[in-house]
Amino acid sequence: MKWAKETILSWYETMVKIRQFENILDDYNNQGKIYGTTHLYNGEEAIATAILTLADRGDYALSTHRNHGHAIAKGLSTKAMFAEIFGRESGINRGRAGSMQISDFSKGFIGGNGIVGGNFPIALGLAKALQMDQKNQVVLCFSGDGATNQGTFHESLNLASVWKLPILFIIENNQYAMSSYTDHMTAGDIVSRGQNYEMKSLKINGQDIFTVAEAFLQARQVLKDGPVLMEVTTYRFRGHSRSDKEDYRTKDDYLNYQDPIVALRDFILIEGYRTQDELAFMEERIYQTLMEEAAEAYASPAAGCEVENE
Repeated sequence: MKWAKETILSWYETMVKIRQFENILDDYNNQGKIYGTTHLYNGEEAIATAILTLADRGDYALSTHRNHGHAIAKGLSTKAMFAEIFGRESGINRGRAGSMQISDFSKGFIGGNGIVGGNFPIALGLAKALQMDQKNQVVLCFSGDGATNQGTFHESLNLASVWKLPILFIIENNQYAMSSYTDHMTAGDIVSRGQNYEMKSLKINGQDIFTVAEAFLQARQVLKDGPVLMEVTTYRFRGHSRSDKEDYRTKDDYLNYQDPIVALRDFILIEGYRTQDELAFMEERIYQTLMEEAAEAYASPAAGCEVENE
């Protein structure tokens, strides 16, 4: 499929924004400026970017504890997200949700979920409501590989298939369930689990944004006839959370997975869409904007404080 230059450049900008947003967030975290922890999406940016920028505006998305990339790709305000994670009143959920439960219903982003597998039944109910109301929207339910071993996953896939619900189950297999390799925790292929529930199922490379984009458009076309499961192989470049020392993996583990941002950058340069300097300028502009947003958000009043009306 031939993609427009503007689309590809927009993808690159979104992926860079996700990566830089989280790197800045990690710096604040390491300085002890965030209560609790954060779960970073580094290395998985192509999945959220391809799917959520191509999704219809009215489609609903549900995420996990690793939700920042999905939220940004769905169009949520990064400044309001910074404020939310910092526990500020100006946060997108007024500082009450924190890092894991960010949501914005006006954008169709139902939000993150700190419970592993907790979003499957919510996606099921939402899709059933859409079906009953004869709406054209679909539900995009993101989860990690570890969540596929929860009972909620199997129960939800079973009913989604029986009821022919418009749900795309996107399993981001980043090779680890916390600190355990996926093949140590999961018997068989995840993609076969969807096949066992008689739904269209596919397994694709999540580090190539073009592959993800094409697979999503194909899946989106058939969701009116029932659910689809998409296992997307990817790799998280950072630990599970701030407390993860990552002593369970070696440097060689990284060599099997390309950086999706680097891969897209190389494509853009080869095609002559932008020069090295132009991309560097874009990246610096995004970084400076995010740094300013983070500083302003951190300096704003904490959640629960009285704010005078101007």
